Parts: sequence; C-alpha cells; structure tokens
Amino acid sequence: MTVISAENGQDEVVVMANNSNIPKAKEHDEIPVIDLSNPNTEHLLQQILRACTTWGFFQLIHHDIPMPLIQSYRESKARFFSMPYETKLSLKRNAQNARGYFDDELTKRRRDWKEALDVGVPGSRNWDVADFDESNACLDGFNQFPTQEDCPNFREITVQYFEECAKLSNRLARLMARALGITEGSEDEQILDRMALDHTSYLRMNFYPPCDLNDASTVIPDDPPPLGISPHRDAGFLTILLQDDDCHSLQVARYEDSDLGSENSWVTVNPLPGAVTINTGDMAMIWSNGIFRAPLHRVLTDPTKKRYSSPFFYNPGYNELISPLDCCCFEKNKEVKYRPCLWGYFRALRFAGDLTDLGVEIQTSHFKMDNKSDHIEKQDKFQKVVNFEENFNVEKYRSILESND
Repeated sequence: MTVISAENGQDEVVVMANNSNIPKAKEHDEIPVIDLSNPNTEHLLQQILRACTTWGFFQLIHHDIPMPLIQSYRESKARFFSMPYETKLSLKRNAQNARGYFDDELTKRRRDWKEALDVGVPGSRNWDVADFDESNACLDGFNQFPTQEDCPNFREITVQYFEECAKLSNRLARLMARALGITEGSEDEQILDRMALDHTSYLRMNFYPPCDLNDASTVIPDDPPPLGISPHRDAGFLTILLQDDDCHSLQVARYEDSDLGSENSWVTVNPLPGAVTINTGDMAMIWSNGIFRAPLHRVLTDPTKKRYSSPFFYNPGYNELISPLDCCCFEKNKEVKYRPCLWGYFRALRFAGDLTDLGVEIQTSHFKMDNKSDHIEKQDKFQKVVNFEENFNVEKYRSILESND
C-alpha cells in the first residue's frame, strides 16, 4: 500500500490492485471535488479511487476543456432548442436510428420530462464525411444536425466540444486504471488503447422545460410526479456532464444506502462554476470487478426554470467484451464477479428499452456469476448475427433481444 498525507493532514491509504483495503468515504462527505491539475499524482489517484468506489461521482476542475468553447457550446445548444418544434421534429430519431432529436424517451419504462438531441462518433470516424454517407453507418445510426441556416455553426461547435470530451475521457480512464494499480503499457491497459481508437461515444444535449405540478395537464392521475430523468445508471464506461451553473436538479443515491433510492437517500450535486461532473458507468464497474461503483442517479423537474445539461457518454467499441481485470481478481485472490459483457449487445438493449417498451432493461446484474440470466446465451446469438457497420433495427433483432427474465 501507499500512504499519503492528505489535505486534512491525516494519513490515508491509497489502494492499488494488490491491496484489498478500499478507502471508505466519511459519513457526511459531499460529492468530491477533484483538481485535475494537482501535481501530486499519487494524491490525485487516491482521490479518484475514493470517488469511484464510494459515490461514483465527482466534480472535476481544471479539466482543460477551454471555457470559451464551453460558453459557445452552451449558446449554440440553447439556439437549437429554441428552433420551431417542427424543425426539431424533422431530425427525430427512430427505431432504425438512435441519433437525433426526441422528446419521448423512456427511463425505467417511464417518460422523461425533457427534450434532447443525441450526436455520436461517426461510423467512418471522420467528421468531414457527409453525415448520411454509407461509411457513417453503425449500430447507433447516422447523426442528424440542423442546417447551417436553421442553427448557424451548431455542427462545428458541437464537434469541437465532442472531441474535447473524448480527449478528457481517455485521460480520466487511464487515471482510473492507475488508481487500480494498472501499470502503463501493461496487458490490462490494452482495452483503454482500443477504446481510445474505437470508442462509440455519444453526446446528449438535454433541455428541461419548466414543470408546473399545479397544472392539471402536467400530472397523470394516480401517477407519481414527473421527473426530468427517472432513476438510472449510465451504461457506458464514464460520463462527463456539463450542467448549468445554477442548476441543482441532479441527485445521486447515497452509497451508504446501498442504492435503494428511497427519498431520504438522494443527495443533490451542486455544480461548481467552470467544473464538469464525472460519474462511472456500468462497464467500468464490470471492468473493475465491482470495485468501481456505477451510481443510481436522477434529475428533478423545476416549476419555473428552463434548464440545460450535456452528458458525454464514453463508451467502448461495439465488439469489445468487457471482463473483470486480472489485477482486480486473481492478483487480489478475489472471486470473479461478472461474466464478459459485449458492449454492442448491452448498448442495443439499452437503446431498445429507451425507445420502445421492449419488456426488459438490461443491467449489470444480468452478468453476475451467480445470476442464471438468459442474456449470456442471447448475447452470443446476437454477436453471431449482428453487423455493427449498419444501423440497429429493433424489429430485426427482436426475437433475440426480448427476454424471459
């Protein structure tokens, strides 16, 4: 183990892969704030490990995404959502294209109170290629941007911000690996090399209109009040979230409460000006053999304010089988908790669940060694027939994806 003198003067244990003493956040800790410019690398790794193993959330300052770009992106995003509804609707996603505009997403089979636009890395991995060129086909589909006339410079600014998020994600993923004890250039790090080249990330732009619960048209009788986004965990490896500075609607379930999500377990993330919020996803939890936590979180509505947010989901390549790292299992004499998970299968089912009421929402628990889920068999069937270089079609794979769990 490595012992470091922390900022409060107390000695704290930095846990690497050869030590089982994972640090525990103190009972009254708030969402951690981490300074990426911290010159003390060991201290930085200790902070990242603590955040990822407890809250699964942290705010990141000095992240190197240029502030002028962030401001331009905020303004451009607001212009997009202020376009006429018919113009936005012309960009609507569908069962054959996961990318585009939507205002009807289901989270846990419940409709979210928001509008959104999804933009992802092109299938050709070349932003200069026309969006609907055949070479850009992939599981998530084709990007749908507004025209230059409808929303000036929107595509250019969005692509610039997207690439900055991808660069930061790669940097954070490697710091997470170091915090687990993975050495640079090791075999365990190769998945991060592949992810940097083949990631299938996407950027979501959210707009939350005011939600007046006293308005009869807002509330469905006998239903709970609507949420901006219902409680969920992010599917990918990690998320970079840009919030409004005065937006206090994101909540995470306290880790002491075992993710039960009861009303007294929710803690609000109060964004710091200039910071971005980071959270770990399902794939990082499997990759770390459960050492990292994919936290349950939700977004509240507001009766008077309109608000914006932008999560960037850093995702593996579609063909990547995510398995627990050796350094998190055998080298620590720990049992392997998860079976390999094919990201393309996991992503396909999440998209199908968001867009349609397919009847199942896939979770990491389906891949636990002690779970007799039929998803392992279905994943194998899916991998044998799927073509990740064409748009996903829910109906084409329905017979495989529908689950009896």
